[in-house]
Amino acid sequence: MLQKLPAKDASYGERPFGEHFTLESFITNKKNMFPLEAAREVAKARKEPAYNPLVYYGKSGSGKTHMLRAIANALSDAYGHSAVFYGDMATCVQAHGNGSDADRYQTLCIDDIHLIADNLPLQEKLPAILDTCLHGKKQIVLACSGPPVSHKGLFENLLSRLKSGITVELKNPDIDVRMRFAQAQCMLHGMDLAQEQLLLLAQRCENLRCLSGVLLKIAAYKKSEQQALTRQHIEKIIKNSDERHSLTPQDIIRRVAEYFSLPPEALIGAKRQSALVFARQTAMYLCREILGISYPVIGHIFGGKDHSTTIYSIRKIEKYMVTHKNAHIEITNLKKNCMQRGH
Repeated sequence: MLQKLPAKDASYGERPFGEHFTLESFITNKKNMFPLEAAREVAKARKEPAYNPLVYYGKSGSGKTHMLRAIANALSDAYGHSAVFYGDMATCVQAHGNGSDADRYQTLCIDDIHLIADNLPLQEKLPAILDTCLHGKKQIVLACSGPPVSHKGLFENLLSRLKSGITVELKNPDIDVRMRFAQAQCMLHGMDLAQEQLLLLAQRCENLRCLSGVLLKIAAYKKSEQQALTRQHIEKIIKNSDERHSLTPQDIIRRVAEYFSLPPEALIGAKRQSALVFARQTAMYLCREILGISYPVIGHIFGGKDHSTTIYSIRKIEKYMVTHKNAHIEITNLKKNCMQRGH
């Protein structure tokens, strides 16, 4: 059995659910102003939740995960990290069983609830968890890929609870938002791209997830290559980015972190506990194995690791899987889990 660590507290950063996930950093315009205003209301610590449950839906890359993490970060300031849950449905049910201990949380932020449509055991347990929180006046925020009623297979007793609150659509960002997002990401990565380069990226990448992935590759390219970044280079990077594949490095990091009961931020940090290092190396291996990302890009994603460190980490997992049969089985299953949930 791969060694799991207990969940850590906010020592991994001032914002336990991702340093850059805030409502202030959510870039939008009038198109998504109401979803942002709803998040601001929910993020206020109050005795009576503003909207309960608040359900966000939208296509991949529309900003649902950012919104949930930002709300979780805001409420962790008021209640403390341990009083706020953020994760997917399977992790939530695993943590809360029949719902009796969900009362220890002030807030539940649950992502990708549409994935339970074909999972009857999870659907049977979720209403009890929601009831515990609703009766206790705990805030619930959920996200799914479409309106809950559009997902075939969801139980009526679950849908009725989701309908009792408010459902809000996050619309795909337009070119104005994508331009501003690209500028913000460039500042985050310490890059200086020309206006025409930013415009090209905003035009070619139709959602923020795709745009973020391409910018990560550009950042790694600028760091590893000595020549200037041209339009042809950008075109090649975009072309080599499989936009049809919804799975991203961040998704893999999140899935691996969930398996090892760690915050995703820990995997891209610098802490060196043995089990944490193993989880980090596993995530690096899966990014290479599933997405075919280059070593420089993987190093950049995982906190700026150099080329040799990235190669060493991935080869170490490859060798470990050869010599440890159980590890090979579990990492293979983890790979399948990532790929299935990425589509």
